[in-house]
Amino acid sequence: MTETVENIYFVAAILGGLLSLALLSQIFTARKGSFFLGLVIVIFSFELLLSWGALSGYNNTPGAFPFGLFLNYLVIPPSIWLFVKYNTDHNFRIQSWHLWLFVPALLETALSLFARITSTGLRGYGLWVFFVDYLPLLGVIGVLTYFWRTYFVLRRQNAFKARNKQPIPQIRLLVLMSALTLICLFWIVFSFVGWDYFEIIELIMVLLIFGFAFLNFLDGQHFPTVLQTEPGGDFPNYDDPAQLKRLDQVLKQEGLFLNANLSLKELANHLDLPVRYVSYLINRYHHKNYKEFVNGFRVEAFLEKAKSGEQEHKTLLALALESGFSSKSTFNQVFKNHTGQSPSAYLKQNG
Repeated sequence: MTETVENIYFVAAILGGLLSLALLSQIFTARKGSFFLGLVIVIFSFELLLSWGALSGYNNTPGAFPFGLFLNYLVIPPSIWLFVKYNTDHNFRIQSWHLWLFVPALLETALSLFARITSTGLRGYGLWVFFVDYLPLLGVIGVLTYFWRTYFVLRRQNAFKARNKQPIPQIRLLVLMSALTLICLFWIVFSFVGWDYFEIIELIMVLLIFGFAFLNFLDGQHFPTVLQTEPGGDFPNYDDPAQLKRLDQVLKQEGLFLNANLSLKELANHLDLPVRYVSYLINRYHHKNYKEFVNGFRVEAFLEKAKSGEQEHKTLLALALESGFSSKSTFNQVFKNHTGQSPSAYLKQNG
């Protein structure tokens, strides 16, 4: 039985490592929130490797890899918070000050390395125990409370919608946050009540990694036919980053989105690019269709006008029409899809 558990831990840890690499690579795409989830999965993977090493006896062998050095739980609270912000706030963008949230984790790593080099026992200090054990737990409690409160608020506003009518992304988010909540609850019990069954937390981690990997597979199992041309494959001579920059410039600087009737063909003609290639750029790098992409600029333009004080002299509809929307109904629907709130409610809440 012990050997079976060892093998499960080891396989889950390796799978978690591969999954985390895939998530961490998203920092270079529009799905930057996945990067922070990758950090959490990395910690879970090292936790499982440490447990595998304890059960198999590997941790006691000479020259064993020190998995414990990578168990920095202070990484988890800010990582979950940033992941949640990316998944619940369409307008969220990471700022330089967000990096300060990881300073405690860096400090723990530095002190742990120093203690290892100097053979100093930090566990004997109560402040250190609070710093590395209880502070991460308090942070996770706060972040998960924030998520569930935000989720149910947005749920009541019907702001959570399945992408392209596919339920898997939302299911994946709920599975993830539910598993993290269970881990947090057992973490509280074990830390403050003293019920010493940490294997339960490790089992939840195993199930989370296998379940998340399976849902990722279901969400991405698209196999092109042999005869189908890969989108963008007809344009090997185009520089995608350069054309993406041009696309952004003509919309922002020249304000093409202010034309309510702007079509994909007109935009492509303005860029002197094939229509299918422009569509490919938007779908591939922004993960949106053409209408969603252009409407995003219109929502931002509306918010800039509203925050500048123009709404004191003009109606919201007037500002919407000036931002490129063709009608009140279209504006209201697009705005709610982007922010999860009606225009008036959003402006009231955000001042």
